Amino acid sequence: MAAAKKSTKSKDTRSTSDRLVDAALELAATQRWRDLSLAKISAHAGVPIGEALLNHSSRLHIFYAIADRIDVTVMLSLEDDPLDGTTKDMLFDVLMRRFDVMADHRAAMASISAGLRRDPLSAACLGKRFLKSMALSLQAAGVSTESCSGAIKTKVLGAIHLNAFKTWLKDEDQGLSQTMSTLDKDLSRAENFAGRASKVDIGTPEAA
Repeated sequence: MAAAKKSTKSKDTRSTSDRLVDAALELAATQRWRDLSLAKISAHAGVPIGEALLNHSSRLHIFYAIADRIDVTVMLSLEDDPLDGTTKDMLFDVLMRRFDVMADHRAAMASISAGLRRDPLSAACLGKRFLKSMALSLQAAGVSTESCSGAIKTKVLGAIHLNAFKTWLKDEDQGLSQTMSTLDKDLSRAENFAGRASKVDIGTPEAA
């Protein structure tokens, strides 16, 4: 009797969360974010709806997971490739790393961005999570985010990042020259403005 053929299909070792995030990004690349439901995302991921709900109970929570993935990837990259230079240099570097992480999902990020512009309530809910990413970026560059001044720095960096993000979505240059130019100019403006106003700059590295 002939031996049964062994399946050549490799086992999916990704976590349920990663499968849902990957599915959401794949679908968002070709569909409007606002048209995606958790049921559609879970079906595309091959994850039972009950299991999907236990991991990410809504599209909003999947976005949180996308943000977590970007933050984790950028922060872990610092171990092998630490930031250096001036505070501005380090902030430029850490924000550009975020765009590097998103590079393979630009169409999906454009879809998500467009969806959030039409859904101000969801955008407002995501604001706090976005500021957490900006606070991490500042801290990675040695900048304190404590107190009111830290909160202001975080919001300023958030505005800078969002402006660069808009440029990045349309930047067709492989080296992202337009994105880098926008980011560099905005960081310089913030640095110069802070230097003129009460000497509260966009970041002074903390003492080691």
